[in-house]
Amino acid sequence: MEYEKYFQYFDRSVLNFYRTNSHVYELREDDMGGEITVSDQWNEDLNNQFSYIDLKFAFRRLVDKRMCIGVFMPSFKDKVSEKDYSKWMGFHIEQPEFHKENYEFERWINRYINGSWEIQDGPKVQIEQEIKLINGLTRIKFDIPFFKYDEYRLLNYPIAENSEEYTKAILELYRLVIDGMEKDVIIKIANFLNLKLTDEKQRLNSLRELLPEKLIEKIYKPINLVNRKRMPIHGIPSKGITAFSAFDSFNSDLIAVHSALSELKIWLEQTLKLSSESCLKRLEALKLFPKLNKPPSPEFKMSEAQKMVGKQIKKVEFGKEEFCKDCHQCEAINIHFTDGTAMTIRIGSNAVNIADEYSQIKPTDFHTDLMLFWAEKVQSNDE
Repeated sequence: MEYEKYFQYFDRSVLNFYRTNSHVYELREDDMGGEITVSDQWNEDLNNQFSYIDLKFAFRRLVDKRMCIGVFMPSFKDKVSEKDYSKWMGFHIEQPEFHKENYEFERWINRYINGSWEIQDGPKVQIEQEIKLINGLTRIKFDIPFFKYDEYRLLNYPIAENSEEYTKAILELYRLVIDGMEKDVIIKIANFLNLKLTDEKQRLNSLRELLPEKLIEKIYKPINLVNRKRMPIHGIPSKGITAFSAFDSFNSDLIAVHSALSELKIWLEQTLKLSSESCLKRLEALKLFPKLNKPPSPEFKMSEAQKMVGKQIKKVEFGKEEFCKDCHQCEAINIHFTDGTAMTIRIGSNAVNIADEYSQIKPTDFHTDLMLFWAEKVQSNDE
């Protein structure tokens, strides 16, 4: 491989430190690799105990089919502290032998070294994408997301090839796609379909009752399989902890769940007659709209704004206002309506008052602008 000399390899156990300190670190993985960064709770005061890190790594399959971590060393020391560097070197694999098939590693190389963004994400990232689209549909229609979380950073691949690490990963998958289901939205969908649920508290059974018979195999069964695999976690394993192909088995689980969620999204689009992408785009656009918690000052401006309701716009003028040495620099919008009325939107400020108080400041030192954001209408799923 062209880049082979630049890589060093490490046992995946090195990730344990970052997982157990998830309050200060974020570990995000997919089938071809992952990334470690500090969380929002990290600050410089914590640096002695929890060193700063911002590192991408690849997964590569060893000859015995275990996955190890591959690190592109030219950037390694720039991404980790000396303290973390020493920690990683304790898990260094000397002279690793690799499996002849390394599909995941090749994808990582093509994306992050060769810069090909045509490389598709793996099932874990695809699951998060499907959940966002499903949540967009139900938030638009019922004002409730289908799942509590659309990203769950504790969901990662098993860190070792044994039954215990596999069950830990299954537990986190259960928390995301089953425990994370919102009971209330299932009830609302049932009401929308004029269906009576047997027991509204049983989310999985209720989901099954919502679905057409032909979709139970595609949607309900893969999700319920996660539930069945998670059940033994409550007790002590009868066979103890055993060697197990944890990484590949969990990846297969993720692929099955992603397929189920994709089918669920398609069914909801058809049932609610909405486009999931359109719903998500609208919700993301609305995040840019300011939150208004008080009336304008003075309040009579509200009645002036209400005069726009029901009017049709004939022409819009938008640009910078003419320069005035006693005013802040700003933009304005002039709106002309088809009924002959017109309205202007300008920005007021207390720039003059501040300039009067501080001689070194001039009103023209202040710059304001108008930013326009659109939240498009939601489209039906056949548009």
